[in-house]
Amino acid sequence: MLNKNIVLLGGSAFVMVNGIQVGLRKKGFKVSNLALGETSALQNLYELKRNYEILKNSDLIITSSNVNDIGIYNNINSLKYSFEIIDWFYKELFHLNKKIIVFITPTPQTWLNEICIKSINNFHKKLANKYGFNVIDLQEFYIKTNLLYTFQALRDGAHDFDFVMRTLGENIANNFHKFLEPKKNNFPYNNPTFKIIKAKYFSKKLSKECFIKENSSFKEECLFIDHDDELEIDQKYNDYKIIGIHFWDSKGKFKFINKKEIEWGINFSRLGFTNFTHFDDLSIKPNMKFKPLLNSSMNFISFFLVKNDYIPYSQTTNFEILAYEKITIKKEYDFNHLIPPIKFYKEIIDEYCAIMDSRKLAPLQKQISDLSQQNLKINQKTNLELANLEQDLIFKKLQNKKLAKQMGIKINAIMPKLTMINPNSAKARIHNHLSYKLGQALIENSKSIFGFIRMPYVLSYIKDKHKFEQKIYEEKIKQDPNLALPSLETYPDYNEALKEKECFTYKLGEALIQANKNWYGGGYIKFIFKDVPRLKREFKKNKL
Repeated sequence: MLNKNIVLLGGSAFVMVNGIQVGLRKKGFKVSNLALGETSALQNLYELKRNYEILKNSDLIITSSNVNDIGIYNNINSLKYSFEIIDWFYKELFHLNKKIIVFITPTPQTWLNEICIKSINNFHKKLANKYGFNVIDLQEFYIKTNLLYTFQALRDGAHDFDFVMRTLGENIANNFHKFLEPKKNNFPYNNPTFKIIKAKYFSKKLSKECFIKENSSFKEECLFIDHDDELEIDQKYNDYKIIGIHFWDSKGKFKFINKKEIEWGINFSRLGFTNFTHFDDLSIKPNMKFKPLLNSSMNFISFFLVKNDYIPYSQTTNFEILAYEKITIKKEYDFNHLIPPIKFYKEIIDEYCAIMDSRKLAPLQKQISDLSQQNLKINQKTNLELANLEQDLIFKKLQNKKLAKQMGIKINAIMPKLTMINPNSAKARIHNHLSYKLGQALIENSKSIFGFIRMPYVLSYIKDKHKFEQKIYEEKIKQDPNLALPSLETYPDYNEALKEKECFTYKLGEALIQANKNWYGGGYIKFIFKDVPRLKREFKKNKL
């Protein structure tokens, strides 16, 4: 069984590093993996044409494209394009005269059109029956076992686990001799002519060098094109249509220019192949050009063309009838028995998770419990601090009333008016800053001898009340972040508010706060004999 060559044509189900290809190689097979994520039948056809010798020398070809045949043409009105391409691809496979396995990938994606899913999958099976291709239908298996929306969801909602695909690869290798070759019917080859225009062709026209781009899986000859470049297609291809473009790294938008401009946008940062779903518009005309738009670029690999003289897919198909048609693969071509015991695997995974989840969650639940206790203590401490602050404010208010009575003055004169926050005014927000309130109190109480006597009490009261209000505000924000006031920049009077921060009142309060922070280093002396005179001088100078 050694030295047998297997070729993989398909999407991400075959790309997984530890998946089906590892299972095949483990059994001694040589694997040429031509798969690429998001591959449709058109891309498989392109790979078949440009790697014809590899496929011609293979012993078995495994192909899969149904998910992307659905996804790209996920509309009943567009299915005829998908059918046409799938039909071309299966004819090419048949005339290779090699053992073929058609792999029907599961489609649990809820965004896919149900009629499109069923009709495309049935069309693949119908052609497999027609040409005598072997079939492994994972979609049907998942539906019969009620696992379609559960098992793959354990991983990522779209792909099987690596160990499932790896085991499937081993099972395919072990049963290689049982797979049948295509039927001996003499189906005519009436496919159109396909052409591939490579980067090197345009490199000469642009006087630019191609370069090799590669990674662990791919190696391609690319031509970098940006918005200053135009790829002009030779008139010898005027009877062809562009049906695909191959690239590696692309960003932005591009357009084709012939009789009318067709703009097309992509944003891939990897190796990709794009289908043009309605390629009737992309018939090559004289002086047809392909051009990136501003700030767009691409590492171009090739165009994929089809000659215009083909007969369009004319088979009248009622897609809704086809979707619900019961198509059975003949027993000798049906290899669903090679699918690993996935239902048993799920039972093992579910049981393991049920045991391990509780163990893994236990430390987390303890952390949550501990944090809840800590949060409770913090809340209790905060509430106690707020209560103490409130009592202190009441006490200081009583002291101020007592002092006012002794001096024979009204309480309104001893307590300056405090600014309330207006949520629609940045200026009011500035007036509510501690700096402004302290500056305002200093100015008001410096106008008389009684003001100087009561000033320490008033300033202490303002500071404590401000602290209390800030605590209340912060607690409310913790409970409901939506109560947070917006940034000052968003207010219509923001520029006026900035001026308030530069006024004498605000600067005086700021200087007092700094003096308080450095009281042990002579901060108050500096404030009285240096800061206040300086601020007065600056204020008078600015007024002039």
